[in-house]
Amino acid sequence: MVLTDEQKKAIEKEYNEFVDIQYAGLDKAARQAAAMYYTPPELTIRMLEKFDDLNDSVIDCCAGSGNLLAAALIAGADPKQCFAIELDKKIYEEVLVPRLTKLGVPKENIRRGDALDPKAWDFNSDYKYFDPDEVKEKKGMLGFFGNVRTR
Repeated sequence: MVLTDEQKKAIEKEYNEFVDIQYAGLDKAARQAAAMYYTPPELTIRMLEKFDDLNDSVIDCCAGSGNLLAAALIAGADPKQCFAIELDKKIYEEVLVPRLTKLGVPKENIRRGDALDPKAWDFNSDYKYFDPDEVKEKKGMLGFFGNVRTR
């Protein structure tokens, strides 16, 4: 598919507005320390132009901040047919969900999960990502095993 100049400009505009908010008050060193890297619009445009069209589902299995899906939505993808999977809890909660829901993607289409787990790809299921780090934080390792008795 070929994107129009208007679509490309809209993708770049949304990206720049998003990045300005994310980078607010941070210098390059601070952004690097926080590992704040976003797929630039030039790349998302090139990726989208590899699609035949946007009439089917669009899924980003390692969505990060959602740049590919944001660009697809601006280019005309149906928000109800856009799906995202992201492993990182902070990025999922603080960046991905707010950004994509603002663009019309239903929350149930945005999932925290492991893209290597086939169950994460089934958006008709009630898949819930099991984060071993969260279990350690909440219960400590001993609490994870429950009431273990030793002799």
